[in-house]
Amino acid sequence: MSAPAAPIYVLDEVELRAGVDADVFLSALDARYRPGAERRGMTLRHRWVTPPETPPGVGATVLLVWSVPGVAGFWTMRSQNAAPEVADWWRECEALCVRRTRRFAVDADARAAFAAAGREHA
Repeated sequence: MSAPAAPIYVLDEVELRAGVDADVFLSALDARYRPGAERRGMTLRHRWVTPPETPPGVGATVLLVWSVPGVAGFWTMRSQNAAPEVADWWRECEALCVRRTRRFAVDADARAAFAAAGREHA
């Protein structure tokens, strides 16, 4: 029996427009994006909002931390990102946000395992 794959983390940063309530965005995320993301193998680990209290005229930033199970999970997720419901969700978000970024990360101590996996799949 092999050890479970080290997770790859998906870090989404969504800068909301001034006046958009972070709770409205998070409710929409939970209703329209999260179920499909979970079907694509993503697990939502954290939902953070900064600043904790948003002053009038300032947009909050939502930080989402997802995980996928290793390289295979990463490619499963990526292969389904062209699905119409994914594009529809991010198009809807354009009305709520001014900027969004997505980064991928691994635990610093797990990098050697990912380097080996990359050589196997090259």
